[in-house]
Amino acid sequence: MKQIIPVLIVAVTAAAAGCGGETTMPKPVDCTSVADTTQPATVSFQNDIRPLFLADLDGGYGCGDSDCHGGILISSDYSVDTYESLLEQGEQARDLGICSIKPGDPDASYFYRKLSNASGIAGVPMPFGKPLMDQEDRETVRVWILEGARNN
Repeated sequence: MKQIIPVLIVAVTAAAAGCGGETTMPKPVDCTSVADTTQPATVSFQNDIRPLFLADLDGGYGCGDSDCHGGILISSDYSVDTYESLLEQGEQARDLGICSIKPGDPDASYFYRKLSNASGIAGVPMPFGKPLMDQEDRETVRVWILEGARNN
């Protein structure tokens, strides 16, 4: 019995060390703005971008519906409920190591790439199960991001 206890201690210690393991934390993504915000914005978050998330009946695409990216049942760990949550990385953007929105650079913005069905983006283009965002609305989002994705 005395010989079993030291063996158990070594085994438990080794197992615990393996559980913690050496995990590599993902490198932080630099999502700071690269936009020239000295120029006036032509696209408003409140007037032009936010309405795109509204329900289909209100002229939007329904992205903010409670079964998608709004409310308490958000999918992909990504919410469009607030300006702040829109800028936070969701699960898929984190996995790819890119910004949700990189102000000034739509091509480095997961949000825009997902709307545009860009290559290298997981799954189907958004909004899922609803009419895809038309070219004019995608261009509005692109310009908003180019102008710095301002909360105006």
